[in-house]
Amino acid sequence: MVQHVPRRPLSVPVKNPNFPKDLPIIGLGCSSFSHFFWSEEELRQAGGSNQWKPDSMDRCHVYVQEWIQTIHYAIDTCGITLLDTAPWYGHGTSEMVLGWAFEELFEKKPNLRKTLTINTKVGRYEEDPKKQFDFSYDTTILSVERSLRRMNLEYIDILQLHDPEFSPSLKVLLEGAIPAMIECRKRGLCKSLGITGYPLETQHQIICATVEKFGEKVFDQALTYCHYNIHDTSLFSLPLEDGRTYADFTFSNDMNLMAAAPLSMGLLTHNEHPTWHPASDALKEACKKAAKICEEGGVNISSLAIRVALSNLRISCTILGMKNIEQVKIAAETAKKFDNLRATKQEDGAEFLKSILQTNEYEIWMKLSNKENGPFSSVWRDGTFRWDGVKDAKAF
Repeated sequence: MVQHVPRRPLSVPVKNPNFPKDLPIIGLGCSSFSHFFWSEEELRQAGGSNQWKPDSMDRCHVYVQEWIQTIHYAIDTCGITLLDTAPWYGHGTSEMVLGWAFEELFEKKPNLRKTLTINTKVGRYEEDPKKQFDFSYDTTILSVERSLRRMNLEYIDILQLHDPEFSPSLKVLLEGAIPAMIECRKRGLCKSLGITGYPLETQHQIICATVEKFGEKVFDQALTYCHYNIHDTSLFSLPLEDGRTYADFTFSNDMNLMAAAPLSMGLLTHNEHPTWHPASDALKEACKKAAKICEEGGVNISSLAIRVALSNLRISCTILGMKNIEQVKIAAETAKKFDNLRATKQEDGAEFLKSILQTNEYEIWMKLSNKENGPFSSVWRDGTFRWDGVKDAKAF
């Protein structure tokens, strides 16, 4: 029987009294509650894209019912009480599915809402590139109100600025989306504010600029993705322009730190890599080599990658995209391995991992992390262990 996943204190105490005091070590990433990751054939068999829009999606469809049951299972059975979504996910379908799931849950358990941390985002919306990003004040307010309607909620726990590296300018954010987010918090539409995206340098710049403009800390949380995994630990290892790592920077600003995509958006699996992935060919090839080493050693690279991600105690919660009950069950069982384990936040990661991994898993991990001749040694040397998110945004 799957028990509730362990909970973890925040990375640092957050001064906002409305912010949660602790979080489950894994959160439910809700981008999977959409057609985003279907092949063209899968989409065709499901009725085509027109049937998978917020206004036309069938609540009784077998896929939708599976997603609703997945959400129920994650919350009720596994104690995964943090859910992360966005208007961008399915262009609204993810929020709609959550709303239907909450409607059923809250009817049975009226007091359940206050135990959940439900996060969504603003700034990224439609499939059409011309309408995909909008960081204006009015659109931000309207988006929050729409998200509340879709999810059948009175408030959002953490409202996050989504992929701000795609904003036309920093000025647009400082005069549009961010003041609107502050207004939403003032009106009680959300309790806390966060920022999320890929380039750490961009988040650093925005956070510094908001403090300068508004005279106080605006954001309570930072969510990054693909920066704490087997091939990229730059969240804790790469100095920014002020000499600190992004993790240390957020901690010094009393911000909780969360991470997402520990499988590097599909690179750290035994499956074919997504064709849309922005990684370099060199990194993709390195990940294939790592997967082969794992396979030859009888280790599942995805399971190993998740445990490596969860082993950093300074990351309060790691968000995993999970589309069905089986995936939730596997992730929860992996998370349970951290139950009752004690380590200080300064403890060497390798030693802590050794207490979590089986002997053959640890041996494989040591091969993968070998900086001289491991599968990632060349991309670590030439810097292609990550991709240039700022360059990708400018080219959009």
